[in-house]
Amino acid sequence: MPKPLVFMMGQAPVFLPVDRQYARNHMWAVAADGGFRWGFSGYAVKLLGDARHLEWSIQGGDPVDPGQAIGYIEASKATSDLYAPMAGQCAHLNQEVLGNPELINTNLYDSGWLLAISGSAPALLLPEEYLAFLEAAWPLAQRLLKGQLGRS
Repeated sequence: MPKPLVFMMGQAPVFLPVDRQYARNHMWAVAADGGFRWGFSGYAVKLLGDARHLEWSIQGGDPVDPGQAIGYIEASKATSDLYAPMAGQCAHLNQEVLGNPELINTNLYDSGWLLAISGSAPALLLPEEYLAFLEAAWPLAQRLLKGQLGRS
């Protein structure tokens, strides 16, 4: 397997496997089942902290539109709504990760995937493009994170 790219979030390395593509919403995508299998990037997992609860507002077979709210995740650092990364039909949800959200923390690029959506390929970033996207956005993200930490 090719060596992953590494993005440094301060002192913490985030690994970006090069065998997949990435969306600007910090999800990875791998072609599968006439569409794509989706999961959180390492960057998203570091921002969220340890996943504790995952809930979907859709089910297998439901149509989805890009940007549509499809569920939420509760983690140690944040709770976040989840949005469909592409248009299509929810092929299936990963029931294993639904029952054990810890897989998102321990195996995010393998058994910690979230859902599969069938449909046409969305505009995705190559790993090198996603790395450049993170590097460009990191100064603003740091300021926002420091602002949140200052209010705690």
